[in-house]
Amino acid sequence: MTELWVEKYRPKRVAEVVGNRESVEAFTKWMKQWELGRLLEKKAVLLYGPAGVGKTSLVLAYGKEHGYDVVEVNASDWRDEARMKAIVGESSLQATLDGSTKKIILVDEVDGIAGREDAGGIAALNRIITEARVPIVLVANNPWDPKLASIREKCLMLEFRRLKKAEMMKRLKEIAEAEGIKVSDAVLEKLVERSEGDLRSAINDFQAITGGRKIVEEHALEALGSRNRVREIFDALRMIFNVKSIRAARAALEGLEVDLDIVYTWILDNTPEQIPDPMDLVDALEALAKADLILARVNKKQEWRLIRYAIPIMTGGVAIARRHKPSGFVKFSFPSRIRLLQSTSAERELRKSIAQKIAAKLHLSTSKALSQMLPYISFMVSNDSGMGEAIARFFEFTESELNYLRGGKAEEAQAHRRAGRRRRKG
Repeated sequence: MTELWVEKYRPKRVAEVVGNRESVEAFTKWMKQWELGRLLEKKAVLLYGPAGVGKTSLVLAYGKEHGYDVVEVNASDWRDEARMKAIVGESSLQATLDGSTKKIILVDEVDGIAGREDAGGIAALNRIITEARVPIVLVANNPWDPKLASIREKCLMLEFRRLKKAEMMKRLKEIAEAEGIKVSDAVLEKLVERSEGDLRSAINDFQAITGGRKIVEEHALEALGSRNRVREIFDALRMIFNVKSIRAARAALEGLEVDLDIVYTWILDNTPEQIPDPMDLVDALEALAKADLILARVNKKQEWRLIRYAIPIMTGGVAIARRHKPSGFVKFSFPSRIRLLQSTSAERELRKSIAQKIAAKLHLSTSKALSQMLPYISFMVSNDSGMGEAIARFFEFTESELNYLRGGKAEEAQAHRRAGRRRRKG
């Protein structure tokens, strides 16, 4: 697959970062103070603002331009103080005497720290900032959670706003020129308007509509306007199986309005074909197994906060596991489990309706009514000895439900239901 443009054209120098010049200059000035060894009032900097406006890109560009090793971690992975110290604490205290190895600690999604179990993590981050011998940069979309008040006090706060239309147009034109693509201003303007100040989204959409073509006309935008969920999932899968970092893989699910369990199924079913190397596949499936355990707990215990651990494992874990690509193009396949669920949705809906009526009358749970009582009632109705109509009246079964219990197919039952509705309307 062609390299993703968001990574290919990520700024390599600070001057290439688009927009937010005041914050960019303030960050550069703050870094210069570190380099001069001056005592800083704020020992960390917090870059905050919406997604896709250059916060992380600025730090990576500065590191590349000035010879820093950027140690990039995600705050949402820190569950407690011990883990935070293990990930960041040692790195933040290590600085070589001759300065040959320079580090920046980049802590992404600081606003993802939440809940009682992370209270120790916030305290540890405070201590790490106080004791750090290397620059620490925090990144957040919304840093105003009261739990982060103590961290904000220690940080230079730099806001990043949504990018201006002219700034984004200029960047898209630069990419078009670099790729040798002929495209009108009208097309680029619509891409910019659609992205609402998110340059990353605009670049992704631009790459999507080119489809490898060197001339992009306005009708190509129709593909974006008519996106369906399957196409969006395909786009997400392409990113997950082709990027090289956990951060980029996690970004594949941003804005994807599909149930997380469904996304997991898509990834799981396509992993064996997309990752042909046996050892790579072992690592990918191990990551998916861990994510599955977390999602199971989320669904069973309704502990939604755990989702922030499942997403990087099921996306980034798979991304970094694929060290060897297939020899040729391998298309994504529609998961067999989802096909089965779709093909049996009518029957499952009917069985659920019947079970709920049985449960209400017999004071059972719906699951017990479905597994323990429905087979017996179906048998009694099917072997009618004058009992079927009485049972139907007692449980208030509809004609379609009664037909299904007597051995009819779900499609036939639905036909009965539709015919009954037409008769009532008539």
